Order: sequence, then structure tokens, then C-alpha cells
Amino acid sequence: MPVVQNGASTERGSALMAVIGVMGVLIVITLTLTTATLYSLDFTRSTRASVQSVAAAESGVSAAQLSLTQGICRPNYTRASPQFTAEVAYSLSSSDDVWVAGCPAASVAAVRVRVVSTGSALTGPASDQTRIEAIFEYESAAPTGVQPSGAAMYLYGGVVFMNNADLLVAKSGRAAIQVKNGSVSCSNNTVIEGDVVVSAGNLNISGCSIEGNAWATGAATLGAVTGNLTASSVNLSGAQLTNRVGGVYTRYTVETPIPTVPPWVDLNYAPSDWIDASGVPYQVTSIGANCTIDASTLTAAANGGRPVIINALSVCPSGVTAVGTVKLSSDVVIFANNFTFVNNVQFQSSSTSRHKVWFITPDLVADHLPTCGASQGDFWMKNSFTIAPTLDAMTYTPCRFNAMNNFEWRGQLYANGANDFKNNTRFESAPLGLPGIDLDTGTVTGGGSAGAVPRLGNMTSMRDLSDG
Repeated sequence: MPVVQNGASTERGSALMAVIGVMGVLIVITLTLTTATLYSLDFTRSTRASVQSVAAAESGVSAAQLSLTQGICRPNYTRASPQFTAEVAYSLSSSDDVWVAGCPAASVAAVRVRVVSTGSALTGPASDQTRIEAIFEYESAAPTGVQPSGAAMYLYGGVVFMNNADLLVAKSGRAAIQVKNGSVSCSNNTVIEGDVVVSAGNLNISGCSIEGNAWATGAATLGAVTGNLTASSVNLSGAQLTNRVGGVYTRYTVETPIPTVPPWVDLNYAPSDWIDASGVPYQVTSIGANCTIDASTLTAAANGGRPVIINALSVCPSGVTAVGTVKLSSDVVIFANNFTFVNNVQFQSSSTSRHKVWFITPDLVADHLPTCGASQGDFWMKNSFTIAPTLDAMTYTPCRFNAMNNFEWRGQLYANGANDFKNNTRFESAPLGLPGIDLDTGTVTGGGSAGAVPRLGNMTSMRDLSDG
């Protein structure tokens, strides 16, 4: 009997151990399943938060893109659901990584816009954020009205200055006298106050001085240059060169960088291109059969102080002239085959208000070269001609510009070249520009001076900044 009892006791103990073992396994399985379930729930929440933050950041980019496409730019865009903050910046370069925070003004030539959007999850920790950067091509807004651009003097085929010429043409950061395909020559006490660049020619300044820098791909014959000089050769050396050049002389080779002289821009007669800064079109009127710009002509052309275009192209095939003092009550554009101003002619404003006048001989051949047609002629001023201080004037001609014997000009000059620029001449720079044309680059922007809204271009890149 004891043996039987002991055997039963042993069997009961073995069964108990088995049950405990099974329970332990079940507990382990239960804990494992619980841990896995909790981990899965946490992973799901984390994944959901990550997806939400990415979607929110992308929504910020989309919101900014839509607004910019409609011509509306804000420095930043925010929204609570989906939660994002998108910040706008712009660049003046198509390649570098220099960005200016905010929206470009109408006068700023931005070429790219960047949107950096930070999106946050609606669930999960506050630190769960995604930052996305998107970069777009961009065209800045063009303000209404003729916008100033270009050098003080653009003389495609070269120029000769002589006999006490005083040229105040200094302009910061850009050569103020530009010659595309010709040489610059000056003598007899001529002073050029500004930079000069000759992109395909010589610089002969043996009798004058340049108060600025000078560049020429050809030879330089020196008077004096207060700044730096670049030329293929000079007629002086050693101490003489040091005394004549205030800065550094650099010998020009084909690898030497010099300021770019833009190509010639062809300007034809297109009156609809002329819109003033307030959006008012210039009114077209004829000059009359006498082909003379005088008080009666301007009275007939009067437009209540609004701008006018005087078209003398067909009525006056031999060009126009002017007599005595001509007073302008508004901005005026005069189109003619040539201009001849002789003997005591003065243009001035009729009041203290500053006005502008353009003397234009159109270039009828669109080939990016100055083409003086058979029916056209040079621009002539001689024997006392004056643009008064209350007036800014610009000449555009594919023919030559000639000025001699006491003349004063305030404004801008764009011509094929100048054969005679001599005998007590004074020129002071004042930029005017031409409608729908960037004279700094020699490009036609189109649309005249009517202006244009900003335009967002293609997206060029998008990347996640969250990981640095």
C-alpha cells in the first residue's frame, strides 16, 4: 500500500509540474503577443504621424505654388489643418545658393523662388515634423511705364570726342560709355567722368583723361586714366605708365574678362508699345506740313498734360528741325527719319515739372545691327543746342550722331556712332530707356511698357530637409 500511495503522489507532482510549465509557456506567449501588439500600435501611430507631417509639408508647398501662380506672393503661408508653415525666398541667380527672404519687389530681377515648408502631425509628438524645399523658375513683375536701362552712351561703331568736351557719364557698377564695334578717340582737354569699355577696338585718349576705369580689346594710346586700365598694349611703360594710370594696368588677352557690351537693339515704330507709368497710352499726333518742332506744333499736339507721340515719318521724308525755345508740357516721343537742330535751339519743360523727350529714328531692319536706311539720315546739332535741366532727353538712331559748337545735353544716347562730338560740348547722364527693351542686356522683353505680372515657372527641384 505505501508503494501505491507513493506512486500516486509522484504522479500528482509530475502532473502539477506539467501544468505549471504549460502555464508558463502560455504566459510567455501572452506577454509576447501583448508586447507585439503594443509595439504595432506604437509603430502605427508613429507611421501615421510621419505620413501626416509629410502630407502637411507638401500641402504648404502646394499652397504657396497656387498663390504664386496667380501672381500673388506672400512672405509666408500658414494653416492649422493640415498644419504647416511655408516660407518664401528668392534668388537673383539661376545657379548659386544665395537667397533673400520674402517676395521680390517689382523692380527686382529675381529668376528663382524657393519655398521651404515645415509640416507637423496632428497626432503624435510635437517634434514629429517634416521640412521640404521646393525651387521654381520665376519671372519678376514688370512695372508699367518706360523703365530706365542701359549705359549713358551706347555708340555701336565708335566715337570721336574733341575740344573741351565734358562728359558726366559715371554710373555705378557699369561702364557708362559702351562701344560695340569701333574705337574711342578723344583729345584737346576732353574729360570723361565715368568708365569706358571698347569691346572690339582701340582706345586713343592721348589728349584727354578718363576719370574711372577703361577696357579695350585693342591698343591704348594714353592721356590719363585715374582707375584701372585693360588693353592689349599701351604706348608707355615704366614710370610713364605709372604716372598716367592711377590703378592697375592689365594686358588684354582673349582670356581676360572685361565688361560685356550688349548687342544692338532694333527699335521700329510701334506706338502701342508706349504706355506711361500710370497706364495711359501715348497719344499719336502728326507734326504738320512744315516739319518743324515749335510752339504751334506742341500746342496742336497737346494732350492735357498726358504723353504724346509726334509721328513725322511719312509727312516729313526729309526729317524735322526745331526753331528757338521749345517748351514741353508733357512727355513727348518724336519719330523722324532724321533730326537737324541748328542755331540756338533749346528744349525745356514748360513748368517746374520734369518731363522727358525721345528723338527716335527707327531701325527698320531687325538684324541686331544698326541699319541707317536710304531715306534716313544722321542726327545733327550745332551752333548752340541745349537740353534744359528740367528735361531729360534720349536719342535713338541707327545712323550717326553729330554734335558741335556749344551744346548741353542731359539724358541718354544710343546711336550707330558719333563722327563729331566737339567744341565745348557737355553731356550729363540721366537714364530714360526704351519700352519693352532691357538695354543693359540688349534683350526685348515684349509687351512694350504696359508692364507684366510676375510669373511662376516650372519646379526645378524638391527635397526633404528633415534629415539635414
